[in-house]
Amino acid sequence: MKLASFESAKEGAHKGERCIVSVRVLVVDDHAAMRRSLTQVLESEPDVHVVGEAIDGDAAVRLAERLHPDVVIMDVILPALSGIDATRQILREHPKTIVIALSVHDCGMYAMRMLRAGARAYVLKDGGAEELVRAMRATRHGRTYLSSGIEGLDGAGGS
Repeated sequence: MKLASFESAKEGAHKGERCIVSVRVLVVDDHAAMRRSLTQVLESEPDVHVVGEAIDGDAAVRLAERLHPDVVIMDVILPALSGIDATRQILREHPKTIVIALSVHDCGMYAMRMLRAGARAYVLKDGGAEELVRAMRATRHGRTYLSSGIEGLDGAGGS
């Protein structure tokens, strides 16, 4: 079995065995088709488990409290509570959770607002599944990730 980059030594593993650490992900988007698509893409990764889906920021905050995800994929523009405000609330209660902003908006203003709220990445929806997975892996290793197509951010790009 090929081990993914989220692998970790299992405590008490015998004879150097390794196990895959399952990353628990909450998907937040107000469009059902986008949530389904994101869930399918993420679940195709051997080390990712989508634990929940939310339609708006309020639901995201409630589910994050109940499910304790490692990563939240958060749309920026949501009904009721915005992705920016939901990010702040989630991280206030769960500071180790990684929030990855996912948006159609390539405006640097949105990216900066999400980063200031505590998001560790800003990924454009037109970047494709591979970019989202790259961003998730980068943030899990302590790096910030920004899509290269974001307007108004000098030096933006996957890092």
